[in-house]
Amino acid sequence: MANVRLKGKAAVITGAATGIGRASALRFGREGAQLVLADIQNAEGEAVVQAIAQAGGTACFVRADVGRRADSERMIDVCVERYGRLDILFCNAGITLPKLLPHSVDDEINRVLDVNVKGPLYAARRAIPIMLGQAEGGVILFTASKTGLVAQTDSPVYCASKGAVVLLAKALALDYAARGIRVNALCPGIIDTPMLRRFADAMPDPAAAWAQYAAAQPLGRLGTPEECAAAALWLVSPEASFVTGVALPVDGGFTAM
Repeated sequence: MANVRLKGKAAVITGAATGIGRASALRFGREGAQLVLADIQNAEGEAVVQAIAQAGGTACFVRADVGRRADSERMIDVCVERYGRLDILFCNAGITLPKLLPHSVDDEINRVLDVNVKGPLYAARRAIPIMLGQAEGGVILFTASKTGLVAQTDSPVYCASKGAVVLLAKALALDYAARGIRVNALCPGIIDTPMLRRFADAMPDPAAAWAQYAAAQPLGRLGTPEECAAAALWLVSPEASFVTGVALPVDGGFTAM
């Protein structure tokens, strides 16, 4: 491995089986990180582990539903048990709810808040004491969204959950800035992920929906998981050692409009 910006670092990545999580796992692995990959998709998660191993990296898979406190805590514990430390927590897993509020039932609202808000809270709560006990501290990164910065129509519960994640990152950044823990939020725009493709495929005219997504971006195209992974890598790496409390848009200029 030529690039080793994360050599010797132990990292947990949630939602690591597909999309931004998968791209980040592969990138972090190439950079020398020892990884715990958490997801509810077993086969896809194990496939990412194998891809990292074939490239000379180190990773293991833990099936975890981050909306469950026990699972969010267990993945942190697995990292410490396996690698002896926890340097990076990347809470990337998330779900959406494209519904107007009067059409959103309690179970749907609870699930979005469990995965998108409580999951990062539980994981960070478990991780922070471990990082405080390490001489080098640690880094926490949350995947929020452009909708954590600017609202969009027809997704109020999702917007609320991602806005919460942005403020969680800022609050934790202030709480631990002087104690060796950096905390930031990654705010992707419209990214070409399996989740987005499933959403588009459910539309009456998937091709038209896909074209509309691209046209809505100032850069005229969708982003890629790899572009988000590159930003995530920078935020968790020593190169961003003076960066904390940031909500970084990776959105093709969308939030500049």
